[in-house]
Amino acid sequence: MSSNPALVECQGELFPAPFPGESFLLQREGVMGEIDGLRTANGKWSSKGRMFLSNIRLVYIASAADPSGLVAFDLPLVYMRNDKLNQPIFGCNNLSGQVWPAVSGGGPGGALPPHDFKIYFKEGGIGTFYPLYYTLTERAKQSFAGPSAAQSAPAQPNPAQFAEGLVSRAFVDPNDPSTIYLSQPVDESLRLPTAPKYAANYGEDESYLSMDPGAPSAPPMSQATDQSAGFYPAIPPQ
Repeated sequence: MSSNPALVECQGELFPAPFPGESFLLQREGVMGEIDGLRTANGKWSSKGRMFLSNIRLVYIASAADPSGLVAFDLPLVYMRNDKLNQPIFGCNNLSGQVWPAVSGGGPGGALPPHDFKIYFKEGGIGTFYPLYYTLTERAKQSFAGPSAAQSAPAQPNPAQFAEGLVSRAFVDPNDPSTIYLSQPVDESLRLPTAPKYAANYGEDESYLSMDPGAPSAPPMSQATDQSAGFYPAIPPQ
């Protein structure tokens, strides 16, 4: 997990700044996100906001920053574990699970525990969102769990063309208020210059976004925000 990923302003709203090769598939409003193990006042964070699904990650953007400055976080699909869809008799559908922290000592081989997260779908169903999420996440996790992981890094498990093909064939649930993107919501000029690197899983350093929840929140701006370099710890071969 990384906090305060780069955001850009488009048509008066904040969107995640896309990485090279990243394609956003949908946006979902009317959700509430919870995550623990953070350096906030009580060690947790909960906020209403919007969620985005891409071929690489889930991105959650809060309606407003909290006092620590945390306004958004992203959950790389390859770092998910124990994620499951909960459909209680009383209450709304929710997605819960764990995601490894992107700090020194984190990751499956590190000493730090993963973050617990939960995303509540307060408005409508999940018939469009969940099949897309499940397909992309399972492919991502499997690509980093094979016996050949120590030898070579796999290609992007969910290439943009593959993910966009899923969208073109997706079941559109009339009870699911997700906004499907048939074209990208962010102008190409705002795309980030470098992609996240997962090569550390195979013996090289990875680079990603800052994991410091105390960093200033990403302000609305016309260009992608700059982020300090961080890394994802290595996933050991299984």
